[in-house]
Amino acid sequence: MIATNRRTRNTTSAAPAAPTAEEVDADMALLQRIGQRDVAAFQFFYKKFSGLLYSTIHRVLNDHQDTEDIMQEVLVQIWQKAHLYEPTKGKPLTWVTTMARNRAIDRIRAKQRRSRLNDDFESESRTAQPEFVDDTSDVLIAKESDAAVQSAVLELTPEQREAIQMAYFGGLTQSEIAERLNEPLGTVKARIRRGVQRLEQVIKRRI
Repeated sequence: MIATNRRTRNTTSAAPAAPTAEEVDADMALLQRIGQRDVAAFQFFYKKFSGLLYSTIHRVLNDHQDTEDIMQEVLVQIWQKAHLYEPTKGKPLTWVTTMARNRAIDRIRAKQRRSRLNDDFESESRTAQPEFVDDTSDVLIAKESDAAVQSAVLELTPEQREAIQMAYFGGLTQSEIAERLNEPLGTVKARIRRGVQRLEQVIKRRI
């Protein structure tokens, strides 16, 4: 875990002035030092760019807690991947803000996927109920839907269960899952697709 002092973060949302050539060179050297696991360099980077990272992420998410969560993920990603930075990919400032923006967009997409999955299961449950089920029972069914999904996940294969949990309950993108599992992206996509189909079958069988 990389320790950071949140009190030092400048949360101003004003756009920074374009960096000079000297500043770009200094930022490149800073990333190079971070890539060599220089903690002091990382702390300096945090003090310099944390405000900009926060405002970049917050403009996408418009939620303080989500912004804080994603910012921590981005900081860890920078610590882990600074050695991969190449000047041909753009200026350091562009590289880190693009990373932050993409991570924030991934969070939105993950939330949308989880919402769609829950909506699909709730829709399946409701349409399969007898017509005489009263309103009170409908409310109970809706409240129990999340628990039903969690229980149904246990009937998946270990590989499918791991991918489903990472995608829909862990909020990871398919590319992130493939990277973490060291699996081809196509394999992960197929595994998630088959897992969702299996979940639908299990839910239908239980209702």
